Amino acid sequence: MASIIVPILITTLHNIFTALWIGGMLTLAFAVFPSIKKVFGKSKEMKQTIAAIKKRMSIFVYISMVGLIITGLFMARQSGQSTGFLSFGNTYSSILSTKHILYILMIILSIFRSLIIDKLENLTPPAKEKLNMIILITNMLVGVIVLALSAWVSLIPAAPV
Repeated sequence: MASIIVPILITTLHNIFTALWIGGMLTLAFAVFPSIKKVFGKSKEMKQTIAAIKKRMSIFVYISMVGLIITGLFMARQSGQSTGFLSFGNTYSSILSTKHILYILMIILSIFRSLIIDKLENLTPPAKEKLNMIILITNMLVGVIVLALSAWVSLIPAAPV
């Protein structure tokens, strides 16, 4: 019984980090941002509120990035089917490697969105806002694909040989 507790804790943490990051993006895009725009319109307060939320959410995203890397390494090792990082040696590793490539893309998009867009001097504020939303939506879509790949890879050990 004790040997199963650690994998359960690792998987639970992995799921929490996933929920924080991908769930947070979905919540922002479909509930928070539209509600803020409805209440404040395109005012200074709307921009300040969105900037404050974005700054606060970035903390959770960075924690989730690190947490997902650490827990993901443990989970891949526990499976016994992984042939290595970004390896395509078997079906399990191919799906996992595709998931990792998309995860790296998500990290790049998140860092660009949280640290770089606001510093782009050649973009107008409305263009920055639009680019922010495009990247958020793109990252959400990639995140959903990552979730689908996670579901797929989790079923491989249970599949008949």
